[in-house]
Amino acid sequence: MRKKLKSLSSSNPLILSIYLMCIAMLFRLLDIFVLRLDDLLGEIILSKIIGFIIVILFVKMVDNSMSDIGFNINNKLSIFILGAVVTVVLMFIGYVGEFMIFSSDSPKLLISAIDPKAGVTGGVGFAIFLLFGNVINCFMEESLFRGVMIPLLNKKYSIKMTIFLQGLLFGIWHIPWAFKWYISGIVSGASGFIMALIINSIPMIFIGIVLGVMYYYTNSIWTPWISHFMMNSILNLVHVSINGKLNIGMIIRMSIFESIIFMLIPILIIITRKTNKVSIECSEVN
Repeated sequence: MRKKLKSLSSSNPLILSIYLMCIAMLFRLLDIFVLRLDDLLGEIILSKIIGFIIVILFVKMVDNSMSDIGFNINNKLSIFILGAVVTVVLMFIGYVGEFMIFSSDSPKLLISAIDPKAGVTGGVGFAIFLLFGNVINCFMEESLFRGVMIPLLNKKYSIKMTIFLQGLLFGIWHIPWAFKWYISGIVSGASGFIMALIINSIPMIFIGIVLGVMYYYTNSIWTPWISHFMMNSILNLVHVSINGKLNIGMIIRMSIFESIIFMLIPILIIITRKTNKVSIECSEVN
């Protein structure tokens, strides 16, 4: 098995990446549609834990270590600037933009623990649980899509294609939520389902690309981990009420955030080149 995995990682890393995602996806589908832990707890915590275990097992089976997939803090300043500062500032701009667009509807800011996908709410205990879920989720998704897939795909593809491919797979990874929305009645009809597919895939592709850039150009998984954690946690705890309805402007809020951060990719790369103490190690394949 070890030899086969190593051989496949060199000969067809895309197939291996898809294979790993599919294994994790089986537990994700079980979590969402069978156990329905998102409805019960507000988080699909089980599949996230299992997904991270899958990553650890794969890393060990190909004779790598967790540091090989980016678990280091060599470039602390780059990690902090891209992962924390840029993310928080642009999320703030997203909220400001939402307030400006809906200013005639007297939008109000609400601080509360709410899972936007599942619609589950709670108090302080639930807030802590959501944050814990975000920690596990970020470990799992960043380890798989950035930590494992980027070095893997970069063995055969250019870094631009590598980052795009893992972003595309990251978008596919979120498609089950479209089916969940349709089954649970959040959306209805063909047009509603198509809208759910678009909302749960296209933006995730762009986010995946940005997180991939953060990972590659800082040579650390902590950069996208922090950014991902900040995004999810802010969305879980900071909400906007418009005419008594929560988060109906979230699409606009996140569109502003994603548009700006995507356009800033060249600047993010320049920042890492100015602040990195340790150069990136992934190879460029033309």
